[in-house]
Amino acid sequence: MGTSGSYGGSGNADWKQTHDAFDALPVAALSGTGPQAPPDPTDVQQQLLDNILDALSTALQNDDADRGSPPAAGYPLSALLTSPRASGGGGGGGAGGTHTPNGRAGAGSRRQVIKGSARGAAALAGAYALRNGDAARLQELGLNLTELRNLRPLAQISRILQTVLGDAGHPDEAALRKAATRYVKAVLLDPEPPAQQDGLRGLVTEWIYELALVELGSQKAQGNLTAQEAIAKQRLIRSWLERRLKRIGIPDTRHMTVREFSATAAEVTGEALRMLRARRS
Repeated sequence: MGTSGSYGGSGNADWKQTHDAFDALPVAALSGTGPQAPPDPTDVQQQLLDNILDALSTALQNDDADRGSPPAAGYPLSALLTSPRASGGGGGGGAGGTHTPNGRAGAGSRRQVIKGSARGAAALAGAYALRNGDAARLQELGLNLTELRNLRPLAQISRILQTVLGDAGHPDEAALRKAATRYVKAVLLDPEPPAQQDGLRGLVTEWIYELALVELGSQKAQGNLTAQEAIAKQRLIRSWLERRLKRIGIPDTRHMTVREFSATAAEVTGEALRMLRARRS
């Protein structure tokens, strides 16, 4: 399940509680694995789904290197971007050499939930800048508008993601790249791209969901789930997560710099984790 690969999982008490909550969600009433939205959960299922999101958000906050809150001064772009040409000069960015990653690099490194969101948002900001022909914001990322416009759309997407995120050497990094790719593609390929506030909200939601899959797919659930049952549970969790975060407040991002957009994503992610721990009235 998910993007975990051979990753063994965190295995701490918080994630055990998340696994237990996941196992408690019954599969008997779940059906279908197609693209259609899952049916509305029953009241009992809603409570069980809230239990999962409560445990998930607690585990992510406790794992996070920043404990679920961005630093007061925010992150400089140099701390978010992989390319040495980014945040400091012209050129196409993302080319040449092996560089120290700014994301999670190994089993002993701390999880970067808040910072990861800021990094994904920097890639998303690059996509919006390219779509809008905003050379100044692309320059913040070390990208050149003319060079990007001379590339095919898929190459544009790859250039932005590689410049900002680099290669995925850890399951968390693969999860971040997957979440960012979904929304960078939507901005650059969809006839009607998502509004910036919707794109940022979607990125934050997708990032939390993909991190959940890294952990829920890393250890065997207590019960014996078929692949179809596991997928059905995942789809219900994703749908419920989207519903819970649908009304999270997002400021007007249209005139923000890349750094401001990234800082906003970090703040929204911290708020999302707090919101998921709060019980609905």
